[in-house]
Formats: sequence, structure tokens, C-alpha cells
Amino acid sequence: MYLANHSFNTLILRVLFLVFFCYITTAQENKRYQGTLSVGKYKGDADYSYKIIDGDTLLDGNFSLKKANLDALLQKQDYSFDFSGSFQNNYPNGDWKFQFGEFQSNNESQVIDYQYRVAISGVQEEASGTILRGKPDGSWAYTVNQIVDSKIAQTLFKSSIEFDKGIPQKSFRIENDSLVLAGRFLRNGLAHDEWSLYDSFGLGASENWTFSNGLLKQITLEVDGTSKTTKIYGAYSGNTKIINLDEKYIQALKVYLFASSDQENEVGGKMKQLLAQNAGYYKKIDTILSALGESAFLPEFKVKVPYFQLTAEESEQLKSVLENYTGADEINALFLKDTQLNILRLSDENAAFHYEIIKKIEKEFLRPLGRILQYHHQGVLEFAPMPQVIQKLWPAGKPSTTIEAIINLDSLNKKRSFSSDDKEQFNFSGNNLASLVQISNYAAKSLNAIKRKLDKRLTKDRRQQELIGIEEQLIVKQQELHSRIDSAASTNMPSSYKRALDTLKKHADNALSSYASMKETEAKLTKARELSSCFDELNVLAKNITNLPEQEQLIKEKYKDRIWNPFMANLMDEEVKKRITSAYKKVLIPYFLTQAQTEFDCKKVKTLNNSMKETYQRMLELRVENTSKLERKLRKETDPSKVLYLFGLQSITEEH
Repeated sequence: MYLANHSFNTLILRVLFLVFFCYITTAQENKRYQGTLSVGKYKGDADYSYKIIDGDTLLDGNFSLKKANLDALLQKQDYSFDFSGSFQNNYPNGDWKFQFGEFQSNNESQVIDYQYRVAISGVQEEASGTILRGKPDGSWAYTVNQIVDSKIAQTLFKSSIEFDKGIPQKSFRIENDSLVLAGRFLRNGLAHDEWSLYDSFGLGASENWTFSNGLLKQITLEVDGTSKTTKIYGAYSGNTKIINLDEKYIQALKVYLFASSDQENEVGGKMKQLLAQNAGYYKKIDTILSALGESAFLPEFKVKVPYFQLTAEESEQLKSVLENYTGADEINALFLKDTQLNILRLSDENAAFHYEIIKKIEKEFLRPLGRILQYHHQGVLEFAPMPQVIQKLWPAGKPSTTIEAIINLDSLNKKRSFSSDDKEQFNFSGNNLASLVQISNYAAKSLNAIKRKLDKRLTKDRRQQELIGIEEQLIVKQQELHSRIDSAASTNMPSSYKRALDTLKKHADNALSSYASMKETEAKLTKARELSSCFDELNVLAKNITNLPEQEQLIKEKYKDRIWNPFMANLMDEEVKKRITSAYKKVLIPYFLTQAQTEFDCKKVKTLNNSMKETYQRMLELRVENTSKLERKLRKETDPSKVLYLFGLQSITEEH
């Protein structure tokens, strides 16, 4: 009896295990999609496999996306593309091929082997190789050809690079229609030995970069038969950092040479252009792959640079310099371009004096500070010794706290000087960031003092001119809104849409009428600026409302699927995910139209615009997502705020 029960229980457990195993297998079974897909600017016919894990869609298996339009080719021009490869757990993996073509036809065709053939001309790009978990692996080739009458007439670009899990290896070659670059890498991806650039029509290398374990030793240029060598990092043996050989690296070379030898402009040249061209083509592929799954496809050519890491204190000092510089530069730009001041300085000595002092501060204080801040913004300031950089910013010495200017007025030259009341508290000595904080602080303080003096004479007139300009813009924006709404009213647009648009027109007219009744005060200028921005949003909202019918139709088409009808024995279009489309059409659109007619509020108009845009985008996304759980929750849901929440969006009230 015991054995019988034991056998029966064992059988039950086996059956349950098999059922559970089959469930798991079915749940993770790859699905297939065939239809239209947009990846960035590329929209075409897709065929790919995917699986859904914990609600996430992961590409897995073969993938293809292509587009070619014969009608467009015959009429004018066709932009075609064809991407094919495979994914593994959302990573591009395996052999891949990319083709991009921009062609025109000569409208002449011939029949060959029972097929019509059309000769085409244009540009064909093609890249192929192996990808390992999103990174190029093995040999990759990228070729751009000029096509004339369906034949290759010229190779415009070609690169051949060997990779090991994304790291460039061994020798490489990059060429375009006029240049050829050849070089090699170490196994760790660092540039090594000579990188030689040849003119395709010349003899010998026109440019040589000599690397040693990633560190650039020198650059040799051949110009008109004369060879010129620029030492770069030479025998440097201090701290280094590994970075990519890109535009940032070129800037790092420039700042280092600026600090050490004043040869800043003799870097980059044709080699930089060729490398940038190659990086641009690889970036095109990386953008596509990154939009689909996980990718790190860029060809990261590695180099070493000297590294002078900023301390925490120096980083804070740079923030202070930037803050002072920003405020000072705004005042500087305001007054040097000020029409009133430029006219007034022709006849008023004080105005002329302050104008000349502003110019001196801009030249002697702000330009050098702006340069070091630019280095910091480019991320290259730490690649050169700070004391040398600062010293080269003021080769003739740092400015004084007493700023002198010569005033040319009525054919007389008069010298006057300016200084801050507390100038004794400032110390510009030392080639360090602490001295730059002092210099930037003094510049900002001086310009603010000048601004206070000039504002008394110029502010009132300036406000009046600004107000006149904004009011002219308001009238133009109001007319634009009227024209857009009147144009929509003449169409067969539903009455609910027209009512919403008519309300927007009344909102704008009432707001402008209320503004016109205000007195000429500072508050009126503030209100004018606010209304100008608000009228921009009203025009956007009017455009969004007039676009709703077209968007509804596009969504209706997108949510159709070809379904087999057993009664008619044919394929028919049938709407899918009806609860989602119904919630959009019957709940959200009426809600948006109602919100457009509620009490006027500029901030609310902007929020409504964002909500309409995000909702339409979300509808496009939901079409390809697993929405079974969402559809169950939408059943009988009529509250717009809850529908937006279920869509993963904020309600207008919450945002506002």
C-alpha cells in the first residue's frame, strides 16, 4: 500500500514539474514582430525576435530593418537603408551589416532576365563586421562609395580596423578621397609607434605623429618640401591619464603647448579631420544600436596625456571664478553693445570714461579668465600645469587694481583712472587659482559699480525701448494666433475642437486688453515679458489642438492588425488594444479640450502642451508594449487623471 501511494505521489510531482517547466518555457519563448519600426530618423520594415522578461522587452534573435522606395527613386530621390544582424538578451551580438544609400535614377529602365532594372546614381555607405555584446569585435570595414549609373565611380571613404571586444588592435587604415592614415595600437588599445598621414596624390607622409605607449612624443609636418617637428610631451614622466583620441584630446594638446611653447595652433590639421570623419560614421551605427538595445560601438582610440588633477579647493576656486566671470561678462556685453551708451559717450565725458574702462576690463581681465574657463569647460584644464597656463594668460603681467583709460572727446585726449574703494584688499600675485578668484572678483565688483552709475542715466530709456519692442511682438503673436484659429474654423473640424480654439482666442484678447489698461511702470514691463512667453505657448496649444484629428487617425492606423477571418477566409484589418485607444479618444482628448477652455493661466497652458505631447508619444509606445495588465485596469475607467497615471504620465493638475 505504501509503495502504491509513494508511486502515485511521485507521478503527481512529475506531472506538476512538467506543467511548471512548460509554463516557464512558454513564458520565455521568443516572440516575433513584423511591421513598421522607427529607430531615430530611420523608419522602415522590421522583422525581429524578442522576449519579455519582467515586463521589459528584450531583443533576442535575428533582426532586420530596411527601407527602399522605388516610387520615390523614380520621381526624385530615395534614401534607403538596410540593417541586419542579431541580438542576444538585448545586446547586438554576431555578424552585422549596415547599408545606407541616397540615390537618384535617370528614369531609364531595361529588362534583364525577366526583371526591370533601373540605373541609379548617388552615395552608398556600407559597414560590416562582428559585434560581441554591443562592442565591435574582429575586423570591421566601413566604406562610402560614389555610385554613377549603378557602378562604383569613386571611393569617398574607407576604414579598416581590428577590434578585440571593443578595443582597437594591431594596424588600422583610414582613407578618404584625398588622405590616407595608417597606424597601429598596442593590445590595450593605446596608440603606438608612428601614425602616418599621406596625401593620396603626393609622395611620402605629409604628417607623422609619434606615440610611445599612448603618449604623443612629437608631430612632424611636411609643408612645401620642408619638414617641421613639434615636440609634444617629449620625455614627460609624471602622472598620466588615458582618454580617447578625439576633439577633447586635440584641445588637451593645444592647452599643453600653449602653456609650454606657444605652439597652440600647430596641432590637429588633416589627421584630426580624418579621425573625426571616421568617428562620425561609427557614431551613426552606435546611435542606431543604442536606440535598439545595449551598445558601446564607438571606436575608442586610446592615448595618454599628462594629468595634473585639481584639488577639491581648486575646484571650488574655479566655481568662484566662473560665478564672478559670468556676472561681469553679462554687464560687459550689455554696455558695450548698448546703443544709448554708444551715442551718449560721443558727447558726455563720464559716459565715455566708463565705456573705456569697461573695454579695458573686458580685455585685461575677462578675456584671459574666459580662456581658462573655456579650458575647464572642455575638460582639458587638468592636462596642463596650472602655473604655466596662468602665466601665459598674462604674458606682459597681470592687470592692476588701478585701471587707466584715455578719453578721446572734442579732439582732446584725456587720461583718467578708475579703482575700487577697497582695492587694497585685493592681491593678484601668484600663478594659482586663488589669484584668479581675486582678479575675477575685482572685475565683477568694478563693473557692478560702473553699472550702478550708468543705470541711473540709461535704465529708464532702455526699459521704454524694450517695452515698445515686446508690445510689437505681442501684436504679431496675437495676429498669428487669430490666423491659425480662423483657418481651422473654416475646416470640417469637430465643434468641440472649434470651441476650444475660440476660447484660446478670447483668452489672448482679454489678456492683451487687461495689459493695455496698466500704467507705465516697471510692473508693466514684467507683465509684457510674461505675456510674450505666454502667447508663444498659446500658439503652440492652438497648433496642438488642430493637430489632434490627424494624430487620432495616425493612432487608429497604428492600432490596426491583420487578423484572419475564418468566416470570410481572408485577412482583415482589426483594431487592437481597444481599451487603450478608447481611453485616449473618449477620456483624454475631451479632457484636453476642456482644460483649454478653463480659467486662463500661462503656466497651465505650458503644462497642457507638455501633457498633450507626452500622451501622443506614449500612445505610439504602448502599441508595441505588453499592455494586458494596463488594459485590465482601464476597464470602465473614466477619470482622466487616473488614465494618465495608468499611462505613466502626470495629470495636468499635478504638474501645475
